[in-house]
Amino acid sequence: MIEYQDLWNKVKDILEKKLAPNTFEQTFGEVKRVINFENGIIYILTPSNYIKHTINGAHYRNIENILSTVTNKKYKFKFICEDEIKISSPKQNYTKLSKNNLNLNYTFESFVVGESNKISYMTAIKVAQNPGYAFNPLYIFGGVGLGKTHLMQAIGNAISENNMDLKILYVQANEFLDDYTKSSREKDFKSWEEKYENIDVFLIDDIQMLTGKDGSQQQFFKLFNDLDNNNKQIIITSDRPAAKLNGFMDRLTSRFQTGVTVNIDHPDLPQRISILKQKQSELTNLNINEEILQYIAENFTDNVRELEGALNRVLLYAELNNTEPNLQLAKESLDILLKSKKISNNNTNYEDALSVIANMYSINVYDIIGSSRNSKYILPRHIAMYILKTKYNLTYSKIGSILNGRDHTTIMNGCNKIESELKINEELKMAVDSILKKV
Repeated sequence: MIEYQDLWNKVKDILEKKLAPNTFEQTFGEVKRVINFENGIIYILTPSNYIKHTINGAHYRNIENILSTVTNKKYKFKFICEDEIKISSPKQNYTKLSKNNLNLNYTFESFVVGESNKISYMTAIKVAQNPGYAFNPLYIFGGVGLGKTHLMQAIGNAISENNMDLKILYVQANEFLDDYTKSSREKDFKSWEEKYENIDVFLIDDIQMLTGKDGSQQQFFKLFNDLDNNNKQIIITSDRPAAKLNGFMDRLTSRFQTGVTVNIDHPDLPQRISILKQKQSELTNLNINEEILQYIAENFTDNVRELEGALNRVLLYAELNNTEPNLQLAKESLDILLKSKKISNNNTNYEDALSVIANMYSINVYDIIGSSRNSKYILPRHIAMYILKTKYNLTYSKIGSILNGRDHTTIMNGCNKIESELKINEELKMAVDSILKKV
């Protein structure tokens, strides 16, 4: 592979002399790595589809001509993006769901405890040991990606393990809202009652999603009272304290505060390193030294999802290069993410909006700004374009630079698509409204 990397480096050096400095840097600055060679084709990784298309459309013939001058072998270059590469991870970290819709990977053992969440963790243990009586309801709040869902489901899994006969139900608030809306529309609450009656432990995630939904809140209030009066455990998560849940009935928020409220803060540096070590053990058998973990932990400080996304990216680059992870590789692989964070920090904090969108669709911020065309990333990416345009009043070009160099036509089409869909798609309208309230 070194031979082909040297070949590409020579071609790049000649290109740099032929092209204007700005053109070379914008197009080829991040096109550094040869990742494979097969059947006379040298595969080179590009950071985005935009860069790939620019090279193929405007520069490929020039590159071929240069290649023929530096070698007499019949080689061809092929420029590809990450989403075109098929890789197999050393460890497959499948999400396993229990009959209670709980993620079985979310346990107390896999929850990394530090100063930011120690009280919440200890309280959760008490609830799991004595559900319905220790602390009821338990209200957990904190920012995006800090582990609220993990801790909540760890309680559910522990209770299920010790009390197999108990009926445990975990739902996201959006699911509760959808169930109520469907039953109301069809004037048939039979299926709703079958799902929500006779529950022993009720876990509802992101309660703030019911903001302004009076009918759903009314139904939730009845369910809450019924469960509470029968000493059934209720656990609620939110992105804010109950007292700051605007658009909620006062009698509902006051009930939330009758039990115990705990919060999860941003992890400090030692805890972030511990989280990375835990994630490393779950994701790979590769040896990642402390220096790399320290670098990731120092640069990605917002939440656990961000840390995991950065670690995944380093592991991907190590596998693509068929090498053990090292600090230089880590810096190169994370460069685009750090640039994105810098853009966000130097302007209005667009990262908040991207984080909220990523959280809603259970993906990472990099999935939004990245080049993958996986269908599950398309809608949140278009929503991001729309919100950056409408809320922050940015130009299409500016949004394109935030979203990894996409051209203004792509951004405009994405915004127009969401704008059109909002007129006919009630579910999308609810999702966008919820995101706008959060940011």
